[in-house]
Amino acid sequence: MKNKSIYNKKILKLWRNPKNFGELKNPTHEYSEANTICGDEMWIHLKVENDIVKDARFFGTGCLVCIVFASQLTEKIKGMKTKDVLKLKNANLLKLLKIKITPLKMQCACLSLNAVQNCIRKGKIKK
Repeated sequence: MKNKSIYNKKILKLWRNPKNFGELKNPTHEYSEANTICGDEMWIHLKVENDIVKDARFFGTGCLVCIVFASQLTEKIKGMKTKDVLKLKNANLLKLLKIKITPLKMQCACLSLNAVQNCIRKGKIKK
């Protein structure tokens, strides 16, 4: 994998205009998670039907790494079975973005995946 700068054009574009940013109307699952080291906060909304993620959104505040990873992750999981989302690792997203990040920033990257997986495990909205 060729390592790209974290500040390349693709990454900066995703940070400025993240995909799936905002609240989802009528989610079936919601969950929030925070990275106390950086101060990143993220809320995840999912619409899950028959154990398939039909839609995914996120909102909150975070650094470039946090926002870009959340954008890519929410795009990637649409159409996936929840059991497969629970098997995802951060390395999957690193390969997708083709960037190298520092160990400190890895915590920022992990936030979105942790939040999505916890959303599936713990965030079902009771009606």
